[in-house]
Amino acid sequence: MALSEFKQGSVICGEGAPLRHILFITKGSVDAEFNGKAFRLEQGGVIGLCALSAGKHMHTYTAATDVVVFSYPYKGFSSLEVLLNERPEVSGLLVNSMCRQITLALWYRQILKKEAEAAYELAKDTFPQYERLCTLYAYASKQLPELDELQHPSEIDPLEEWIHEYYTGISNVEQTVSQAFFREPGISLGFLRRSAEDVLCVLRACESYDEYLSRVAGVYAHESRHDLFALVGELHTSSVNIRGADDALKPITARLIRQMQELSKADQAYVEQRLQEYRDGLEGIRTEAGIAEIPSATGAKQNLLNSMEVILEYSGLPEEDCNRFARCVHEYTKLADRGSADDDAYRLREELTAGFYRIYEPVFFKSLEDPTLSTIVKMFLNFGYVDAALAGYEHADYLYSIADSLKGDPEMGVYTVREWLTAIYEGSKEPSRNDFDTDYAAYIREMKTGGKITAQEENTMLQDNAGKVRFELEQVFPTVNKITFGRISTFCPLFASHNALRSLQASMVTPSMLKVAIDEIRSIDFSAFYRETLYTNPDAGVPKESINVEILPEIILLPNIGLRGAMWQEIEGRKRASPSRLFIPLMLMEDIKTLMVRLTAEFRWEMCKRIQGTRWSDITAPSLTSEFFDYLQFYRSNRELSQDVKASVKTELVRARNIYKSVFVQNYADWLQYESNGSPRLNKFVRRIMMIYCPFAEETREKLSLNPQFAEPLKRFNIRKHQRVTRLSNLMQKVSKIAKEMPQELTDELAFAQR
Repeated sequence: MALSEFKQGSVICGEGAPLRHILFITKGSVDAEFNGKAFRLEQGGVIGLCALSAGKHMHTYTAATDVVVFSYPYKGFSSLEVLLNERPEVSGLLVNSMCRQITLALWYRQILKKEAEAAYELAKDTFPQYERLCTLYAYASKQLPELDELQHPSEIDPLEEWIHEYYTGISNVEQTVSQAFFREPGISLGFLRRSAEDVLCVLRACESYDEYLSRVAGVYAHESRHDLFALVGELHTSSVNIRGADDALKPITARLIRQMQELSKADQAYVEQRLQEYRDGLEGIRTEAGIAEIPSATGAKQNLLNSMEVILEYSGLPEEDCNRFARCVHEYTKLADRGSADDDAYRLREELTAGFYRIYEPVFFKSLEDPTLSTIVKMFLNFGYVDAALAGYEHADYLYSIADSLKGDPEMGVYTVREWLTAIYEGSKEPSRNDFDTDYAAYIREMKTGGKITAQEENTMLQDNAGKVRFELEQVFPTVNKITFGRISTFCPLFASHNALRSLQASMVTPSMLKVAIDEIRSIDFSAFYRETLYTNPDAGVPKESINVEILPEIILLPNIGLRGAMWQEIEGRKRASPSRLFIPLMLMEDIKTLMVRLTAEFRWEMCKRIQGTRWSDITAPSLTSEFFDYLQFYRSNRELSQDVKASVKTELVRARNIYKSVFVQNYADWLQYESNGSPRLNKFVRRIMMIYCPFAEETREKLSLNPQFAEPLKRFNIRKHQRVTRLSNLMQKVSKIAKEMPQELTDELAFAQR
């Protein structure tokens, strides 16, 4: 053993450091810190016991006083066995210190467990009361998905309760009895082995509770201000003058406040800020005047009654414009047939459309600087909502309930329209191309070339993120909003009840739905979102090589009730390795999987055209588009096709108005839906093209290998696959002789070629 000294305040061992020594404290005190909680180890304690199983320290050990320790090298339990055989007297120190440390950890776990259970039970008890009172006071309630997803604390803690009593009992056994029992090396070593695993489980349970309590703190008070306290507080301040509301809500808010102030993981400074805002709000709204009667629950709820006035006032537009828009909304609401083709209805929809976009821009820009954005404004930005009567009262209630919790998933490339515009404003995304296929930079250059702006103005505008947002709002948003709506002649961007052909809850598109749909496509057509890019690495002996990289699309959810999606652009600018961009209605009246298949087909077609350039239809440069183009252009003289098949192709072309891409999209849908299951829908010529350029995953190919109709296409595919794998293998052999390390790009490409 070696003797070491540490001055007060010095770190003896840090959390995460590998366990190399067991340290016996012979003088002084040590603080063991875990998750911000400090436990005191006194003289006779042993540092490192909690790390025996993990192999690394779970605590940070700091000298609370001047400390002296003896260190013993640790190389696993075998080294402890040697120590106990050589020095049986230390077994008592080890066992007693382990008991004390695991008891302290169990005590800490018990505190966290009680706090988690109390917070969970109160939250689960409060939300139904909130919903009941919302109904009573004619107030549209909100959903709180974070609370729905919150599991009971017992589900995160697998530790059995008897362990607590077991170690507490050992700690309470008279020391002389304990020392006599554990003096036998085999017994003490077995105890240390078991307790090392138990203490690790206890500490991990504490970490789980710690993470859980952080989530719970967010349910009660979150920076987004969509939390349980906001819901109840908003109801209280809005209903305080309704008879009985104050008395009903005071006890609920009092319990919430007490719990928030007791939560160990809550930011108490933020909590106090929120509490002060709540108190100020109540103080400002309370009056000594008469108490109002409870509003009727029929029609719009009290917090939706003046939706349009809230939005128009927020926009800051001139009063004349606001009044004209409001009149148009009321006229549109009263129309017996809002989709009428007569001139008056058409002009009204046109005026509402222009007014909507005129309002949308200032509302969005103002919302960027508003940390307390109202739910009504969020409904306008993300749903196109302006009025409860126009939307339908049930629909308005539902939209209000989800508006604060609505979000995309930017990490997987899914954005609500507000998130997307914000990303452009913050500079993390570039605007989309307009309907003339012109991106923002080219648009600014055209203005410079046309003499509309100077060179200096051009440079300024290219860096102007607000200008980029305006480009998206003016040049892209109106067009894609109309396209995705699906009924262009009757389009109006305002949320209206007559467009909701099915339940909003069932039609709402979510990131998880999109992920399922995309993953299902990739499980059949594994190369769907891969594209060829050029790879060069002269240092490794790779002058030029085409490799395939998978880049999933960016999907923007537009504020309409729509029937269609739009594959708007296959790449960003000229960057071939950038995501494609899809626009989809947030509330989709069609099947999401069917829609995503069609958009994937359009992406494949447009991506191939982009890669092939002007030779996209040139059969001398074989590609998906050139072979399909050649097949449709010359199907009449194709000897491989029977007269019946030729008649079928002619029918397809007529149905697609002679647009070759449309024929391919339908064929691709049949390829994924039917052909992948061995149910033929395509002719052998199309099947051959599809198998080469849109091959099935290996599992599907194996399943189809017994079907004679797929024998020839699969044979062609396997030949091409073998050729590609052989070429890459040979290239990699050459590279291995030059480069010290094989480039990951080539390794990935070989794995792709072997699929």
